[in-house]
Amino acid sequence: MKRTILGILALLVAAFILGGCMTQFSTGNGKLAYASLNGDSKGHLSRSQTFMYIIHPDLITFGGKTWETLEHVIEPELSRAGGNAVKNLELRYGFTFVNYLLTMIVPVVSWGTYEVEGDIISVQ
Repeated sequence: MKRTILGILALLVAAFILGGCMTQFSTGNGKLAYASLNGDSKGHLSRSQTFMYIIHPDLITFGGKTWETLEHVIEPELSRAGGNAVKNLELRYGFTFVNYLLTMIVPVVSWGTYEVEGDIISVQ
C-alpha cells in the first residue's frame, strides 16, 4: 500500500515537472479595443517560437522578442490565408519541459517559448 501511494505521488510530481509553465492571454469575442469582428473564416493561425535569453528576457534575447513584434508573426499567416484579422486570439508565453531541462544544464542562459493561435477571418 505504501509503495502504491509513493508511486502515485511520484507520478503526480513528474506530471507537474513535465508540464512546463505558460501564461495565457486571450480574447474570445475578438474585442480588444475594437468592435466585435465578424467575417468569413479563412483558416487557423498556430505559430510557436522558441527564444534564448541571458538572465532575463528583457536584457539580452536571441531569437527575437516575439512579444514586442507580434505583427511579424501574424501578418505572414494572414497574407498566406487571404484574411485580414484574427479572432479568438490566444497568446502563450513561458517554458516547456525541454526549455526547463536546458535551463537546468546552463543556468545563466535560459530558453522560453512563445505561442500564437487564433482563427483567421476576412472582414468586409
